[in-house]
Amino acid sequence: LPGLSNKIPHLKSSSTNQSTSNKKISQYRIRLEEKQKLRFHYGITERQLLNYVRIARKAKGSTGQILLQLLEMRLDNVIFRLG
Repeated sequence: LPGLSNKIPHLKSSSTNQSTSNKKISQYRIRLEEKQKLRFHYGITERQLLNYVRIARKAKGSTGQILLQLLEMRLDNVIFRLG
């Protein structure tokens, strides 16, 4: 999935690169970035994503797998995949 791939950041300068490499990335930032990737890749709003997460949590099975199934079954995504 193009929205779920990691992009290589542009390197600015060695002094700023060293200061940012020493910082530990928080769990909040990681989760936020992954959520944003999902939202932008599937073109849905925050509210729509929350509704899909609620449905996936109520269903039996792996929440992550069910969430991806729900997102992949959307009509706009199916048409996009078909070409």
